Amino acid sequence: MKKRQLALSLGAIVGGTFLYQASAEASASTVQVKAGDTLWSLSTKYHTTVEALKSVNKLSSNTICIGQTLSIPSASTSQPSNKEEKPSPPATGSTYKVQSGDTLWKVATRFNMSVEELKRLNALSSNIIYINQTLKVNGSTSASTSTTSKPAETPSKDANGTYKVQRGDSLSKIASAFHMSVSELKQINGLTSNTIYVNQQLKVSKSSQTTTPTTKPSTSTPSTSNGTLNVSQMISDAKRYIGVPYKWGGTTPSGFDCSGFIYYVTKQQISTTRYTTAGYWSVSTPVSNPQPGDLVFFNTYSSGPTHMGIYLGNRQFIHAGSSTGVTIASLDNSYWSKRYLGAKRFAK
Repeated sequence: MKKRQLALSLGAIVGGTFLYQASAEASASTVQVKAGDTLWSLSTKYHTTVEALKSVNKLSSNTICIGQTLSIPSASTSQPSNKEEKPSPPATGSTYKVQSGDTLWKVATRFNMSVEELKRLNALSSNIIYINQTLKVNGSTSASTSTTSKPAETPSKDANGTYKVQRGDSLSKIASAFHMSVSELKQINGLTSNTIYVNQQLKVSKSSQTTTPTTKPSTSTPSTSNGTLNVSQMISDAKRYIGVPYKWGGTTPSGFDCSGFIYYVTKQQISTTRYTTAGYWSVSTPVSNPQPGDLVFFNTYSSGPTHMGIYLGNRQFIHAGSSTGVTIASLDNSYWSKRYLGAKRFAK
């Protein structure tokens, strides 16, 4: 009898130890922000949502700081299905239900669409989507997808020697169509990876590098912002990357941070230095009334300029946001208006 009681006691102690360990693991619900972290990347890593992270940490914006300690919602300890990484298109071929970690850019990429096309199809006015939201992922052309996914065998280029990327295109296909090598195509377009996007404009002849800057800009905007940059081309180049995701320190179309985005756009026309936001602020000239092509600066998480974008006119600017990727926003937005520092004109 005593042996049985001793065995039961030992079992209770061991079982209690396991329960304590499991409880300790479940209580490990905080994380310290590291360089490159965003609310979106943390929500994906811990299988929760940006809104849940903001709610449990009482955050009023998507800005987080290195070294900041964040609480992780308890629901994040549940194990998600491994199939979440790349869901297959729905059986109907016309709708998709948003999953945890999805962005418009990810959904658009999965279904061979551009972000603008996806937003237009779903009448979206911003890049915000929600878990379990149902999105249309193809329009009236869905019945002919199998025949239209391939680009034309002999695609045409416009008068400026550029080609607009179509669904199903790849660098190798485009290079072959215009009798170029992939490395040559990447070189004249300043590409550092093989990633391209639907509706992206690519230069497809060496001569296009010299003829593009001479095209006449629209009379509604000044031809240059500082005597060097063609503003019309600068804005056109910037809009080409709407939907590209945010990446800390990123300077290529695979991912941009705010200053890396400005650097990539301006270097399409001039040889320039890779400045930080504070660096652009210090080398640029203040302007009281911003014009298209000027740089706008904001204070988002510490003293001085910490975020920037390109002014488009009509109180609009384009920037690479940590939670939105490359997008267009308004200076009158309540978040940005409170943090606006001013505008400056960039000089090489």
